[in-house]
Amino acid sequence: MPLDVEQMEQVKRFFRSNMVVPDCPYCSGYGWKAGEIVAAPVVDERGNARPEDTSVAMVQIVCDNCGHVTFFDARRVGLVRS
Repeated sequence: MPLDVEQMEQVKRFFRSNMVVPDCPYCSGYGWKAGEIVAAPVVDERGNARPEDTSVAMVQIVCDNCGHVTFFDARRVGLVRS
């Protein structure tokens, strides 16, 4: 789901309070946009999705210049509850 204005502000607060410097590791660009909150399945040691529907919520951060996508734990950022 796309981030609303309040969630975008929360991402900015998280970056400031944790001294995250969002320079792109690929193009060295500075300028990012938050994408969406996505969920990745948790897998077992064999790479199979665990049957209890466990997933990890993440927020996409996308480079304005080259489109590189990185992810931050959405719970730690304060976008979803544990």
